[in-house]
Amino acid sequence: MTKSLLMSFFLTTVTLPIGAFAGETCEDLWFTRNLIMDRAGYCFGSALGQSLFDNGDCLGKSVVLDAASTRLVQELRAREAQFACKVDTSRRSLSLEDGHLRQLLIDLPIADDLESTCLGWLGNPVPLYSARSANSARIGYIQADDIIRYAHDSVGNWSYVTVHSPDWQLKTGGWYDHDADPEACAQFAG
Repeated sequence: MTKSLLMSFFLTTVTLPIGAFAGETCEDLWFTRNLIMDRAGYCFGSALGQSLFDNGDCLGKSVVLDAASTRLVQELRAREAQFACKVDTSRRSLSLEDGHLRQLLIDLPIADDLESTCLGWLGNPVPLYSARSANSARIGYIQADDIIRYAHDSVGNWSYVTVHSPDWQLKTGGWYDHDADPEACAQFAG
């Protein structure tokens, strides 16, 4: 797919109604909320929960969350209600392409229904982190010609991004610091 064709595709999808991406957004929100619960020791009973999370170290159905996790779960539930999300938990998979990368994160992102894309990175290699701190683990890099997808709330100067090759294959993802490395894109869509 050429960059001009990709640009045309994204400009077309941006005009779709708010609910157009709700399914993908709902799956993303569900995954993040349940990843928090998994980390707290929740034992999943649904087919989807059991296939995505490890019940091997679970503690039970009633788990205690710290204050920050409680606030994040409340935000995720509010966002799920906003989109009237109903994820089918009898399935065994989600269309979420970066679930394995999210497992590496310390700071978890919150999906929004807006998406933008940097088509063709022009800058130097940029590190991606597991948290919103340059002191956290580096889990990937943005490199020349990469496509960077933004589909989550930014927090200050930090954005969770997924990085794709020019043929749209997922390469990596993580937290990107805009202040340390300003965007340098051949084209921007969204």
